[in-house]
Amino acid sequence: MKNKIIILVVFAVILIVLVGFYFLKQDKSISDLPKNIKDDAEKNNQTENEQLQKKLVTDDFEITLPVGWEQTTPAIGTSAMAVNENEKLDDPAAQKINFKSYFAISYDTLQKKSLSEYLQNIKNTLLQTISNVVFTNEQDIIIDNKPARAVEAELTQQGVDFKILMVVIAGQQEDVWVISFNTTKSSWDGYKEIFSNITKSFSLKK
Repeated sequence: MKNKIIILVVFAVILIVLVGFYFLKQDKSISDLPKNIKDDAEKNNQTENEQLQKKLVTDDFEITLPVGWEQTTPAIGTSAMAVNENEKLDDPAAQKINFKSYFAISYDTLQKKSLSEYLQNIKNTLLQTISNVVFTNEQDIIIDNKPARAVEAELTQQGVDFKILMVVIAGQQEDVWVISFNTTKSSWDGYKEIFSNITKSFSLKK
């Protein structure tokens, strides 16, 4: 991991981070193989992908990592982080700062606020810190049989147009877990379902 770029936004003990990672990976293509070999290779890859899919496990929760994603040392104030090591971005500005898509998980207490009020406080703090942030598509969802609230955000930092998904999940009592996903705006369509599946896999330990 090289040239880490961190922008910290703090609300209580929550850190919402924009982090750049640099990994060199080489993708292998099977598009030029004969059809029968290609079909076998695709079946093998599917089996291998299912086997390679793993979980990020802590004392408090577990969450599924897609193939190619790896757990990394969490930033201060976060409980866990994972990055897409194999990502190759076309955005020159993102390449310049060696950015890789990632997600971070943080913990906090609600302090007698509702999920909606809690998320609004985070949004207000972000607006005070990053003036160009725009929030969209806020909605209530259910994660791990618990109420949750999700919101998307767009902002520009270091010349890169970022797209963020924040999901605030009710904990066991008066606490809350925040999952923050970050990718480039140009890559969002390819990550939307991936981020959704990661979020749905989040499970608190009893």
